[in-house]
Amino acid sequence: MKSRRLIQGVLLSIVALVLAGTIIVFIGYRRITRNPEVLLDLVNDEADMQLNKIRQTAMKNGIREWRLEADSATLLEKKKTMLLANPEVEFFMDDGDHVHLTAEQGTIYTDSRRIEVSGKVSANTSLYRFQTDAVDYDPAARELRADTPVTLSGESFTLNADTMTMNLETRITRFEGSVEGVISEDLQL
Repeated sequence: MKSRRLIQGVLLSIVALVLAGTIIVFIGYRRITRNPEVLLDLVNDEADMQLNKIRQTAMKNGIREWRLEADSATLLEKKKTMLLANPEVEFFMDDGDHVHLTAEQGTIYTDSRRIEVSGKVSANTSLYRFQTDAVDYDPAARELRADTPVTLSGESFTLNADTMTMNLETRITRFEGSVEGVISEDLQL
């Protein structure tokens, strides 16, 4: 008999907590939707602008250099940066090929158009794919640089290195530090 009352008490307490939680969430939601100023208080205090689902294209002399999409962006005008969540960047090359790069976060330096991305960085071209922890894009040199260990793989090879520099105009990629690789006998040069 006591255990039955105990179970009923516990169940009644759980139902009361769930009901109270539902009411609190409902009241909070109504407060935010009726008072947008409350929602603005939640935005980064340093942010001059916060955007969701952004798309940006960089052009130089009428030629597309890169196109970017991100889940969100926070503009910090004083720091001359734009913080990105889940950026995807497509870098265009002269021969029509492109590098499609994804990461967990990124930063665009608005004064120089330099881009840094980090967190599970993955990029691919029509011929190969590379993975690393962080990549910087230097628009003056049109280079992608990875100063963290990188793995490059293609249909017939895999290459590991400590650093990588990829020139998007010349398509020359340089690897340095503990460079190791496996090349299949099927590789055609």
